[in-house]
Amino acid sequence: MKVAMIGWEYPPFKVGGLGTHCYGLTRSLADKNVSIDFYMPKTKHGSSSDKDNLVIKEIGETEIFPYDRPEDKKLAGQFFESVYRYNDLLVQKVSGKYDLIHCHDWLTMKAGVALKEKMGIPLVLTVHSTEYDRSGWLYPNDWFINIEKEGMEKADKIIAVSHFTKRVIVEKYGINSDKITVVHNAVYPIGESEKKNIVLFLGRLTIQKGPEFFLKAAKKVLEHEDTRFVVAGIGDMLPRLISQAINLGISNRVIFTGKLTEEEVKHIYQISSVYVMPSVSEPFGITALEAISAGTPTIVSKTAGVSEAFQNCLRVDFWDTDEMANKIISLLRYKPLHKTLAEQGNREINIFTWDRVADNTLDVYRGIT
Repeated sequence: MKVAMIGWEYPPFKVGGLGTHCYGLTRSLADKNVSIDFYMPKTKHGSSSDKDNLVIKEIGETEIFPYDRPEDKKLAGQFFESVYRYNDLLVQKVSGKYDLIHCHDWLTMKAGVALKEKMGIPLVLTVHSTEYDRSGWLYPNDWFINIEKEGMEKADKIIAVSHFTKRVIVEKYGINSDKITVVHNAVYPIGESEKKNIVLFLGRLTIQKGPEFFLKAAKKVLEHEDTRFVVAGIGDMLPRLISQAINLGISNRVIFTGKLTEEEVKHIYQISSVYVMPSVSEPFGITALEAISAGTPTIVSKTAGVSEAFQNCLRVDFWDTDEMANKIISLLRYKPLHKTLAEQGNREINIFTWDRVADNTLDVYRGIT
């Protein structure tokens, strides 16, 4: 079987779960003798493959910005222009004999639909997030929604990263549920290290990820516990979050790291005592699996797909910062609870392999070819 897979990012260029997913999935499919040409925009980083069945094909000189919903108007214009140009180039340059096309999220949907019609082969679409998620369900943009709806309607099969996302696709986009297969994400285990007195948030600093709720909970925790809070990542909310920490009177206990390298990300997971993912709307949340694989007990939002898939974590409503603070304090104070969650999480994480994701994806492929 030969697949034309169309993505937007791939390590070493990676800004979120989309790049992590494409990396894990393509490598595991290649190990199962699926031949994959992975198309992505050309970047200064340069991506390559060490797998015989996997070829990375960079298209054009597209300028990429490290997020998928820019707010700045000037930047947004350049970003959208880049997305359109990339999709146009894909339609021109993707050629050869393929059994199917597999594209990811709105960034590649227009090319996927056009190539399906041009080449007369099936289209598989993986939905990692929707405009409703990215907007935090506040003022979703019809421009994105229309692209997503067309892609979902034209796709032969849709893979959703959680049942949460499947419900959004059915209820908000009117797609038949029989067309959608849920395949939960996976993780490459990071490994443990000695813990420090750190509570961690790691992710894009956007409305969707809920970092402001993390800081509100931090204020309440610091009234009872002497610990440090780390906010790792970049995004449009960074200046606002720094101001929030100052206004809450906790700026001396909060560290904003900015962008981290891959090694720095692994290190901060390993030394943190608690990881919090307070997302307003999170289709899955690979970062939770990464933290757990580093032996770090994790608190996740109930509106995150990972909360339906993973048992050994604590769950909280993203807006309930009192309960979030209570759970953070419990993990910092009660060593048996901390130890049990870390140990049980480490056992459960072994289920979440990219090999399993590849098997489930292959089942989808075989159903339409």
